[in-house]
Amino acid sequence: MHAEIVAALDTHLAEAQRLRQRLTDPRAIEPGERLDVVLEIVASAERLAHVVCTHRPAPAVAASF
Repeated sequence: MHAEIVAALDTHLAEAQRLRQRLTDPRAIEPGERLDVVLEIVASAERLAHVVCTHRPAPAVAASF
């Protein structure tokens, strides 16, 4: 479990860094390009969240009376 989460985090951080570079490169920007990049970063974060939630332990069941 730990290895999968660390690998997913590493992937997300690498993607975020690469995408951040696209935001800060000194060049002409097309209309909507920054929003597209930010949406790609959000999608990467969602993939990370999915992996983390998938590997989350099940909550303990409370006794009911």
